[in-house]
Amino acid sequence: MSKLIAYVGRNHIGDFSGGGISVFEVSKDGKQITPLEGGSVDFPKRAGFLAYAPKSGTLYSVDERKTDGRGPKKPASTISSFRVDKKTGALTLLNKQYAIGANPASVCVGPEEKYLFTANHGFFEHVIKVVETEDGKWVNTFVYDDSTVVQYPLNADGTIGEATDVDRLQSHGNDPNSSPQGGGHAQASPHSHIVVVDPTGKFLIVCEKAGERIYVYRLGGPKLVLASVYQCPLGTGPRHAAFDNKGRMFMTCEFSSELWSFDFCTESGVLKFIDKQSTLSGFTGRNECATLQILPNGKFVYMNNRGEDTVVWFSIAADGKLKKCGKVEVSKCPNDPANATRCMTLSPDGAFLMVPDRPADVLRNFAVNPETGELTQVAELPVQNPVYIQFAEL
Repeated sequence: MSKLIAYVGRNHIGDFSGGGISVFEVSKDGKQITPLEGGSVDFPKRAGFLAYAPKSGTLYSVDERKTDGRGPKKPASTISSFRVDKKTGALTLLNKQYAIGANPASVCVGPEEKYLFTANHGFFEHVIKVVETEDGKWVNTFVYDDSTVVQYPLNADGTIGEATDVDRLQSHGNDPNSSPQGGGHAQASPHSHIVVVDPTGKFLIVCEKAGERIYVYRLGGPKLVLASVYQCPLGTGPRHAAFDNKGRMFMTCEFSSELWSFDFCTESGVLKFIDKQSTLSGFTGRNECATLQILPNGKFVYMNNRGEDTVVWFSIAADGKLKKCGKVEVSKCPNDPANATRCMTLSPDGAFLMVPDRPADVLRNFAVNPETGELTQVAELPVQNPVYIQFAEL
């Protein structure tokens, strides 16, 4: 490895009027974070989840917005591709495709870089549509954003083609419900949150928090083929997922503040529950789990809480059982957990964990002890409104 680059998606939110993707070089031990030129300035306005395709040298970004209606005044929400300069890490916009659905939440590259997948979350507000019933009465009906899973083809040069398939999810939970999100409408309509390909490249996993479901699609062509659905209990809120080096899947639950582990069948795509543990340590306020990362040696899984505002790590036993081992605090979010720290990314070799501490406008690096999982801060750098991190080895 000659150079480790960190791409940081930034959102237009609060008093930050920018957005875009910033570029940093990071030392192998994580102790040095150096800003570089060549980022994407102010675009996307709500740059969140990023994905890197090393074969074509392309970075992909979502734009976490909802297109503002017919004939929008602002540019439509898109999925974007950027050429990565292999010497400098600088970005050059290649092309964009419309986000099919509202508020793209995540993006991932498929096997052999043939396809790109996105999960589109949708927002919580409803629209009232007035309809006339068969008996001549007028009633209000309620319409919500579609939440979708989209498959785009990728060209050899990394550009994104027009979508080959879209799955409009139909599940929902209690409406209204006890969640503060959307005034109790967090589960009134589907909200897909993560797309991740399993280690074999055969399946795409999608967590959907409203219907409390994990969708597993079989890959291999231009269409998404549903292989299995795992139904979680009411009030869990499946959010993010990741696989360890043994092919087991781990998941954060946004509403129940839990970390789950599963066995995963690489023939059928069926998930089998192993264990779950609370992610909190005595905290009783509003908390929403976010993302998770798994150490390359498979010994520890890291996740973060929004509300308790911590990064917590668990050991992974040989049978997939979980044990909470420790935590470090990040900056407190002053209001909505949606604006808290919601991402963290391990370096490719697992030597350090980079955390975009959003409330403090700081990037933080924590050295990782591979035997105990312990985190020790080794670097920080002021960066306004960092949201998501994607590493690329150049």
